[in-house]
Amino acid sequence: MKIRKTLLGLTIGVLSTVSILDIWNIQKVKADSLIDTNSELTVCSKFVAGTYLTTIKDASGKFASRALITLTEEGNLITSDSNQGGITGQFDPFTTSQGTWACNGKKAITGRALNFSLSNKGGSGIARNDYKATFNPRTQTVEGTIELRLFALQGNPLQGNGQNGGSFFFTGQQVTAR
Repeated sequence: MKIRKTLLGLTIGVLSTVSILDIWNIQKVKADSLIDTNSELTVCSKFVAGTYLTTIKDASGKFASRALITLTEEGNLITSDSNQGGITGQFDPFTTSQGTWACNGKKAITGRALNFSLSNKGGSGIARNDYKATFNPRTQTVEGTIELRLFALQGNPLQGNGQNGGSFFFTGQQVTAR
């Protein structure tokens, strides 16, 4: 009788452990199956991630600046522009732009980045850059548009359209290690 109780207890313990492990394994399979590594968005984010050396032109096609645009796989957007030092009489210096981006199909993204203007006269503001871009996987190039919107420092650049700062077109090449 004592042996039966011990065997019964041991059997119940083993079955319980196996059942719990099986439940954990089912959850793992469910979690893994939710991530579709072949989806458009997954393919896009892996493909477009990188740093691009770009040439930016204004709406009339006139050269405006060069920029490095970095897109991380996690969705961060960072831009450094050759005009960050400002142009006397036109606009004040400004900081590096930072923001986010998301895939919009297999080869396209939309993004939004913010920066601060810097002035030794005490005035400053926030600029919002809205990006739309398409990528060519064969040539590792990008082209797109930037809509610049300007806001007072205490304004909310995440809502509303602010003052129109201009429309720009850019083309670029991905920076590679070789």
